[in-house]
Parts: sequence; structure tokens; C-alpha cells
Amino acid sequence: MGGAFSKKKAVVPTAAPGAGQSGSPAELGQLLASSGITKVVMIRHANAAPRDPEAAAVEAGTVLKSNTPFANAWTVGDLTRDLTDKGREQASVAKGWLDAHKLKGVITSEAARAYLTKDIMAPGVSTLTLHTLHPSRSGTPECEKMFDTLGYGTMNTYFADRSVPGCEGRGKAIFRNYQSKVTGELHQLITEGLAEKMLSGEGDTVAVFGHAVFLNAVAIAVSEAMAIPDAEASVAVLELGEAQGIMCDSGKKSIHVCKV
Repeated sequence: MGGAFSKKKAVVPTAAPGAGQSGSPAELGQLLASSGITKVVMIRHANAAPRDPEAAAVEAGTVLKSNTPFANAWTVGDLTRDLTDKGREQASVAKGWLDAHKLKGVITSEAARAYLTKDIMAPGVSTLTLHTLHPSRSGTPECEKMFDTLGYGTMNTYFADRSVPGCEGRGKAIFRNYQSKVTGELHQLITEGLAEKMLSGEGDTVAVFGHAVFLNAVAIAVSEAMAIPDAEASVAVLELGEAQGIMCDSGKKSIHVCKV
């Protein structure tokens, strides 16, 4: 449903898995530069309640993608997880470091814990939805399979892993596939967001709210689009904590973690 629109508090452009496969890293970099976006910060959602097993059981039969046997951990039961009191406090405190940057707009996963974190950290900012930020919507079954087994960790953990059946020693290539996919979808979404004036703020920063590991892969894709040296090596050692961010700064050609 790339190019389509969906409602969540407002009518916003969305990019769905498989949509917008044009857009190379160079093209994404040119788009960011031409639209005055010099910084993109990938922010992991704040602490959330556990997945509702009853919701997952009911919805599993209708939301799982075909030929994706490992998606059962990422059904709508996961998408609807709310923030905990701890998470709301984390997001409130983290708002302090995000407020130091002038936002042009926000991109978020469709998961409740991501956009609720956004609502606290960047209230009232125009928001676009990128479905691919959530593992169940990534369209990359092998990434999901590795996450199902390995859970949270650095990208280097995934690159070096040889324990996940069928993925042994292929972590870097597997996540490269995801990075290529998300590069194209970001290009499409930002293009549509600019056209629809959903990225119309006067700032130079876009905040992307999503999920650990997958956000790290997005950070590599964005950093490479910005031609930041040693992007993969710099991001691959990072492990994001809750309500922390990876800042990619094309002006300074730098990557760093934002946290309290």
C-alpha cells in the first residue's frame, strides 16, 4: 500500500513492506540534502508492557505473512503493547535531549509503543508511518528469524552469529537486504511526506521511532546515504537502550548515541 494513506490521529502517508523499491543510498542522500534534513535520529521505544499472549493467539491466523513461520512472535499482539509507567517516565526524561534539536518531522513504526513514545517525546509534530520498522512488517523473514533467536544485541552479534539454522554466517548479508529495502521505502515516504507537507517543520532533524536491532540497521542505511565514513563499523558496535537514539549527522559526518 505504498503511496496510500492511513488514519492514525491524522491522515498521513505510509509506506508498506514491498513498496517503493527505487531509491539508492545516493538518491536517499540527495533527497535528505535537498530538503534540508541534515540529521536523522533513530530512537528506540521506551519500556513497554509484555506481549498479550491471548491477543497473539487470536490474531495469529489473520496477520501472519505467508511463508514466514517465525513471525508468530510479532503478531498484532505485539503491535498493541502499551508503554509502562517506567516507559512513560523514560520518554519524558528523554524528551530533554530531543528538544535540543529542531524537528522537521517524525517517522514511526505502527507499533503502539513506538508512536506512544513519539507522542511524549515529540508531541504535535507531523508524523509519517513506516511499517517496515517493525519486525513483523519488515518483509525479511530471515531477519525476523534471527531476531526470534538472538533478541537484543549489537549488529556485530548478528553479523558473527552461526547458531541460527539456515542463517549461519550470513547475518551481514541478511541485514544488508533489509537495509536496501528500507532505503527505498524511506526515499518514497520522505518524498511523499514532503509533497503532502507532512515534513514541513523549519528544523533540520527527522526523528525515527522504532525497534532495537532493526533501528541499528536503518541507522547504517541512513549513515551510508549521508556518506558518513565507516558507517557500518560505527553503528555495528552500538546497542540502543530504551528511549535512546542513534544520531546520524551529515553536517558533522558523525554518528553518536543520544541519551540522558
